[in-house]
Amino acid sequence: MVHLLIIGGGIAGLTCAESYSYLKPNDKVTILSCSPILKTVCNVQKISKVLESFDVFESKFTDVEFNSPNINVVVCDVDSVDVENKIVKTDKGGFSFDYLSICSGAKPNVIKSSNNFIGIRDTDSILDLKDRLENSKRILIVGNGGIALELVHEIKGCEIVWSIKDKHIGNAFFDKDASNFLFKSKQEQKEKQDSNDNDSEIMIKENNNTGTISNSSVYKNESGSALGPQWYSKYNFNQNQMVDSVNANLNIEYETIVTEIYDNDDSKESNNFINQQNFKNESEKKWPIYAKLNNGNVYGCDFIISATGVIPNSNVLLKNRKPSEHVALSKENALVVSEQMETSIKDIYAAGDVCSVEWNDSKVWFQMRLWSQARIMGRYAAQCIAKQSVKGTKDEDNLEEICTSFEFELFAHATKFFGFKVIMLGLYNGQGLDLSNQEQYQIYTREILGEQYVKVILENGKLIGSLLIGNTDLEETFENLILNHIDLSRYGPEILNPEIDIEDYFD
Repeated sequence: MVHLLIIGGGIAGLTCAESYSYLKPNDKVTILSCSPILKTVCNVQKISKVLESFDVFESKFTDVEFNSPNINVVVCDVDSVDVENKIVKTDKGGFSFDYLSICSGAKPNVIKSSNNFIGIRDTDSILDLKDRLENSKRILIVGNGGIALELVHEIKGCEIVWSIKDKHIGNAFFDKDASNFLFKSKQEQKEKQDSNDNDSEIMIKENNNTGTISNSSVYKNESGSALGPQWYSKYNFNQNQMVDSVNANLNIEYETIVTEIYDNDDSKESNNFINQQNFKNESEKKWPIYAKLNNGNVYGCDFIISATGVIPNSNVLLKNRKPSEHVALSKENALVVSEQMETSIKDIYAAGDVCSVEWNDSKVWFQMRLWSQARIMGRYAAQCIAKQSVKGTKDEDNLEEICTSFEFELFAHATKFFGFKVIMLGLYNGQGLDLSNQEQYQIYTREILGEQYVKVILENGKLIGSLLIGNTDLEETFENLILNHIDLSRYGPEILNPEIDIEDYFD
């Protein structure tokens, strides 16, 4: 009987455990988790060949063990891995393994350790945030990724200062046009309702910095239109139920970083800093913490939220290793894995945020530390480990295949931002491309104000990326167009004409 040991009880870890348990129900699987609560994927909906939507729930480890009898969960703190003897050392003793899958995820890249500074990553940090918000009047959010976007949208009833290092919001996911669409849409929807305007103008543009293409490209639509995915839906961050505007009490500081932080802790250094500031009134000197931005602005607030990304949590394999035990790492300190999700050390695999996939040669796939990719990697790692465990035996040809490298052929992610369904396909934001070369690349966008935004990127007439915001129902069609490399040159911007049923042409 083979023993698979898994470090981590997040999406990648639990998916790996459950997938391996399904493939080899007679083998032993042990999950080492720092928490008794594990992340479970539920309500999985297959949208297309590679695109899934799902919910993430929290399950007690006893429920996981009940549903999969060959899975055992040990709540402990992992210290290090004895590679030579195949033992993982924890505060509850050592655990031997035949195969090890490291799914330890990533940790928040918090810019300062302080009681008035919190990083958002797991359920505990969200509950801490909710408690703090009850008596807060002003907070500072630092960062411009998905969590920052979600927090800015969900937190109501207190003043928010948002420091971002970019020229527009959501830079980790969107270009300026898509970001502006999201940010302005709620107010635009409200204005439309107030004016009882049932006609929505649809604008189709070629992104060549010249605006609309021609009169024929403007159409009228007579009808108008984790934590885990949508983690915020489980919590109410609205301290004032009368506040419903996304940008109420929001001050965005563009192209800024925090250069200095001072706790109001009566230290000489903090007091000197506070007294040197030209505050408008004395009450501004009574905030628990202050932040100075590189543009010179100083803000006092109740606390600061650090939403500045994550760092792969790979130390478990690096600690106490011998010089002969070389561990291949990426530039961000993630564990580099092979095409079989194996690290540079034999029989030790990795999946999820802790690893770096550098073997993939698909032009329209790239790694992004997302829940959807953690799930795919966990499942694929389980498949690879199961195959290796039966290699050269009579069971090799009988092993079921639940996942292949095909899921790494196309980047595909479904989520929600600002209440809109968001689908990202391929190089949806032109990742790694020189989009200034207008002979090689064509970009078309379609926007129905307050309802939907569609962007497609073509390389020499072939679709290589698409961003869909709102209910467009185009995701499966565009996925097929990318995977099948169909030449769309002759259609130009007409590919986004809503009066043309594109599915009839290409499906």
